[in-house]
Amino acid sequence: MKSDKIRIGLIGCGGISRAHRDGFLALSDEVQVAATCDTQEELAEERRIELGADRSYRDYRGILDRKDIDGVDILLPHDLHKEVVVAAAQAGKHIICEKPIASDETSAREMIEAAKNANVLLMIAYCERYGNAHQAMKRLMESGAIGDPFLLRIDHSQWVNMPPEHWINDPSKLGGGVVAGSGTHRLDLLRWFGGEVRRVAARFLNTGLTPLGGEDTAVISVEFACGAIGEMVCTWSAQRAPWYETLMVHGSRGVVHNLDGVKISRNGGDFEGVSLPHDDPYGFREEIRHFLSCIRNGGTPLTDGSEALKTLLLVNKVYEAANSECWVDVANE
Repeated sequence: MKSDKIRIGLIGCGGISRAHRDGFLALSDEVQVAATCDTQEELAEERRIELGADRSYRDYRGILDRKDIDGVDILLPHDLHKEVVVAAAQAGKHIICEKPIASDETSAREMIEAAKNANVLLMIAYCERYGNAHQAMKRLMESGAIGDPFLLRIDHSQWVNMPPEHWINDPSKLGGGVVAGSGTHRLDLLRWFGGEVRRVAARFLNTGLTPLGGEDTAVISVEFACGAIGEMVCTWSAQRAPWYETLMVHGSRGVVHNLDGVKISRNGGDFEGVSLPHDDPYGFREEIRHFLSCIRNGGTPLTDGSEALKTLLLVNKVYEAANSECWVDVANE
C-alpha cells in the first residue's frame, strides 16, 4: 500500500455519518475523505464541506468510477447494503460498511463472496468492539482476571422516535425492530465476550409509543457453548433510564462491569477502577483506525464479513425464537 493518505469515498450522509465524520477528522494524518454521496444533495454537500472532500455525488457509482479512491465507507439503510457492497468490491474498493452486514443471510453471503473474489477488504462497523470500555474488559477477561465466565448481562436503553416516513420504522428495510437495529451490536458483544451461542429464547414487545413497525423492546436469554448463560435487555422506548448501555460479566474468580467506568472485583474484594486504552468510548474512531491499518498492512479486520455473518445468523435465530416462543438451537459455522 502506498505510504500517503488513504482516500475514502463516503456513501450515505445521514445521521450515523456524523460519528464517522468525526472519526475521519480525528485521523486526518492518515486518511482523506475524497468524495461524499447521498441521494439528498444537501446532505452530501454538507459532509463534503465538513470533511474537505473535493466533490459530492447523488449516485454512488460516481465514487466507484474514480481511480483515486482506495476504499468506501457505506452508511445506508440495511436493505441497500448488498447492492452497493457488491458493486464496490467489483470496482476494487476496500469496504467498511455499517452494521449489520445485511438484512438476510443470502445477501450477506453474496457480499462476502464478492469481496473475496475481488481480493478487497470487507469490514462491518460493529463499533462497540472497538470502544474503550469494551476493549479494556476484553483484555481483562483474556488475561484470566475474572476466571471462567458463567453469567453475562448486557443492556441497551434508548428513546428512538423518528418521523413516520423514516426508513428505520419499516421492518422490511431495517430487518426487524430494535433487535435488528441496536440489538445486533449487543448480541455481537455477547458473542465476543462469551463465545458462540448454543441456543436462544426471546420475548418481543411493541409498546406503540413510537412509529416503529417492528419490536421496540426485547428480552433475550442465551446459553453459550462454553456453558455460561446470559441475558440481553434492549428497548427503543426508554423515555428515561438510569443508563444507556451496560455490560457485566461474572466469572469464577471475579466480576467486571462498565457502570460509571470499567471496574473489576477479584475474589469478592472491593471494586477497583480500570484504566482505559484510549479515549474513544463508542469506538467510531478506533474502528476506522483499524480499517486503515488493515488496508495498509494486509490484515484481517476483527469484524470482517465472516464474523458479521455469525452475528446476523444469531440475530435471525433470536427472531425465530421470539416467533415460536420456544428455545431455538443456534448452529455455528
